Order: sequence, then structure tokens, then C-alpha cells
Amino acid sequence: MADEILPPHKRGYVDASILVTTDWLAEHINDSNVVVVDTDDPIEFAAGHISGASNPPDNYYKTSLDDRTHIQGPEQFAKTMESLGIGDDSLVVAYDRTGGLYALRLMWALHYYRHTNVKMLDGGFQKWESEGRATSVDGVAADANVSASFTAREPDPSMYAGIDDVLDAIGAENSTLLDVRTDAEWEGTNKRGGKRGGHMPGAVHLEWVNFHTGGDVPTLKTADEIRALLTDRGVSTENNVITYCQGGIRAAQAYWVLKLVGAANVRNYDASWREWGNNDNVPIEDET
Repeated sequence: MADEILPPHKRGYVDASILVTTDWLAEHINDSNVVVVDTDDPIEFAAGHISGASNPPDNYYKTSLDDRTHIQGPEQFAKTMESLGIGDDSLVVAYDRTGGLYALRLMWALHYYRHTNVKMLDGGFQKWESEGRATSVDGVAADANVSASFTAREPDPSMYAGIDDVLDAIGAENSTLLDVRTDAEWEGTNKRGGKRGGHMPGAVHLEWVNFHTGGDVPTLKTADEIRALLTDRGVSTENNVITYCQGGIRAAQAYWVLKLVGAANVRNYDASWREWGNNDNVPIEDET
């Protein structure tokens, strides 16, 4: 099954270097600078994970579990990374079981704080397990590598969109707002506990799950398949694109998908609908 998967370098991506294969990880997993992070829920982690992987208590990397609106500030983020064993010299390999949803969120957050030595394991845990590679149910302590020292550098503004950036993009000829939430969220029937439901005026809707293959071993689709999806929705990789969802997690996956197919100017609205939908001063559209 896993042997039939087209490897990343054959999918036509502009730059496939953010992805590594299970063969590569098996060869390098014991390298002193490699830190493997299982980015899924702790319950899934406890049921089985790649041996030696660490696991975050909250894979959103937001300021708190009570307020998952904005990404952690530099000091808090540095402590979170250190608790995972990630230091300034670490090569981070992130994986999940959901076609890149949480692995690419960690990648986005690390790049935002300018730690760019990070990869996603292609095919995630399912591919690793299906090949009979070493897994474990033993927990990894949050301070698995107490010697890790992580520096959160000045955030990269080219990756991040705030509420004012989104307001500026509405109606702008060279900008696209890409909503990657579910149909119910887009239509406004599912408010996810927020004040208002719907979507941003002029936004384009393409749910994030369309970017991966699904199935027993989900991988990102080929560049041609992704470009066809975007073209069908009128999304040009030549435009300035702002991705958004509920809290910047699915939007981070879409951010990297767009990068893989050559979009140069992409930003993730990190606060996304959690902020927008609760602000009565910004416009929305709904279909209810």
C-alpha cells in the first residue's frame, strides 16, 4: 500500500524540500540534531507513536487553552519548543495522522519565529506504521531534552496576516481571501461557539481536506491536482493570498500547500474566524 505512494520529489512541487520520506527519517532518526514531534492529540500519541517522538500538550501553539486566538509570544513559544526538545540547532521532523494539518501548523509557527530547519514526514504516522517501523506507546516527558535552548527570533511578517491586513485585502484586485473551513462554517450554520457565522466578503471557499489524498495513508496531492483545485475556484498563485479558517491551523496547512505549488505571496490569518466572527466592527457574509 505505502509503496504505491508517489514520492514528494515526483509530485511536481516547486520545492519539495519541506517534506522527508519515511526512508529518510529511518536513516536519520538517531542523528543528534534530529527532533521528531508527533503533532497530534495526546490521546492519539499515547495509543502509539514513532519511538522517541515528543508531543505538545496543545498543538495550536496559542497563548492558552482558554484563548486560542493568537500565536504564543516569543518567550512562551521558546519555552514550548524547549519542552519538546527543540533547540536552535535542531532539525525538526513533524508528523501527524491528518494529511499535514498539525505538522504544517508547527512548521508555520517555527518559520514564523525564523527557525526554518523543519520538515514534515510524508505520509505521516500511517505510512511509518504500515511499513513496520519502530513505534512505541511509552510517553515522552515534556522536558525530554532539558538541554535544548530555543531562540524565538523577530517574527517574519511576510507569513502573517492580522485583522487590518484582511480588511485591506477585501475587494483588492490583486488579493484573494481563501477560506479553508467546512461548508457549514462557510455558510454560517456552524459558528463554532462564536458570536457570528458566515465568511468574509469576497472570499473563496475550498476546504483544506481537498489538498490531501485521504485514504489509509493520506499525503498531499500532486502539484497539478492542487493547481487544478485552485484554478477551479479562481485562485491565482500570482495574487496575494491570505488563508483563514477558525484559528489559523487549517489555514497554516493551506499556506504550505500554496507554497508548494509556487505561490510567492501567502499569509496566514492566524487569529482567523475566532477573532473576525466575534468582532462586530468587521463585515461578514452568510448564507443562512
